[in-house]
Amino acid sequence: MADGKEASPRRLKGMRGFVLLWAGQFVSIFATRMTNFAITLWAWDMTGTATGLVLVGVIGFLPGVLLSPIAGTLIDRWNRKLMLALSDAGAAISTVILLILFYTGKAEIWHLYATSALAGAFGAFQYPAYSAVVTTMVPKEQYARANGMRAVVGSASGIAAPMLAGALLVVLDIHQIMLIDLATFGVAMLTLFLVFIPQPEQSLESQEAKGSIWKETLHGIRYILDRPSLTAIFLLFTASNVHAAFGYPMMTPMILAKTGDDSLILGMTRSASSVGFLVGGLIMSAWGGPKKRIHAVNLSFILWGILGTFIYGPAWSLPFWLVGSFMMAIFNPIINSAYIAILQEKVAPDLQGRIFGLEGAISTISFPLGQLLAGQLADRVFEPALVSGGKFAVLIGPFFGTEAGAGMGLVIVIGGVIAIINGIAGYLIKPIREIESILPSFKTDQLEEDA
Repeated sequence: MADGKEASPRRLKGMRGFVLLWAGQFVSIFATRMTNFAITLWAWDMTGTATGLVLVGVIGFLPGVLLSPIAGTLIDRWNRKLMLALSDAGAAISTVILLILFYTGKAEIWHLYATSALAGAFGAFQYPAYSAVVTTMVPKEQYARANGMRAVVGSASGIAAPMLAGALLVVLDIHQIMLIDLATFGVAMLTLFLVFIPQPEQSLESQEAKGSIWKETLHGIRYILDRPSLTAIFLLFTASNVHAAFGYPMMTPMILAKTGDDSLILGMTRSASSVGFLVGGLIMSAWGGPKKRIHAVNLSFILWGILGTFIYGPAWSLPFWLVGSFMMAIFNPIINSAYIAILQEKVAPDLQGRIFGLEGAISTISFPLGQLLAGQLADRVFEPALVSGGKFAVLIGPFFGTEAGAGMGLVIVIGGVIAIINGIAGYLIKPIREIESILPSFKTDQLEEDA
């Protein structure tokens, strides 16, 4: 599957190749979303607590965070197409294991934790590899649009997937939905084979840093620390993943608790969220973001909190959940597309694997920790405190209610407050506010001179 210097005449390259790769991912992720929805319902039925449900995500997330620095370095050293295939194969293997367990009727909740950890370990390659691939496949002025398209992949696949999965579960078992998922994995692998993904030319800095995996990983750390703007924005996104952890993981258990496990309503709110992700991704795909991309990041943090969580968290009816979930979702691809485009423009392509790998570890380590904190706050503090007669029932109850799910709604709103603080901090901290003028843009001809 290795790509050489020249593209095979039968393989698509450039933006056309990226679009084909994008299409293959869409098909695969659509089916994976159906599987995840079915498993979420099963896990909720098994545990019945917010902590038990988010623990699946935490365990799946941690291996990727811990391994991503090494994965990023390997992406810079090895063939990037092979790294993408490895990431996809890991997800398929975990699905095969679950398929066998569900088919034989032996699946237990700890099996879900184990397979989530396995998929997360292989998934450590996905974010840095795809982020680095964009740089070598599309022109610099198309970075934000390509990142917007990447956001569309996940969001568009989620519009119908939850509702379709909910409908299919009436006539199909979970293991049959998993079979569909595995079939689409083959489609993703085929499109990956059909595209040409260039390997980046070596920059002078990359050549000077060559050595062992540890040496090159440490070089990535020094690269970040030597650039205060990179350090600052990575820390900003570390904080932003706390508000994300207080928001997104609580959405599903809150709806299930407030509706008495109504999978149809859950599917509708998830679909509304996916529509929001899709719209946000389409906006960035067509627009590319403002000239100063950091505005898209900071303003979207603030609007995510005000227009999203403040509507969704306190609500007790479907219309408000639909609006709130849509607004929480629409700003996410705008934030990420602009943020990744900034890094892609400022970091040499042959260093992007290790930098995105380290960025993933630094900024996202707070997400699983935030999930655990949010789950504990919901289950042990705010849920019991907001029930009728609880400590907060009189003071906060009129805004959030006093029935099951009210405490989870409060946790979501706290996430929104943190998001607003993050957006304001992004404007107050100069290395973040002026990152695009402080850091020089990487020039493509620099690669050619250094090669």
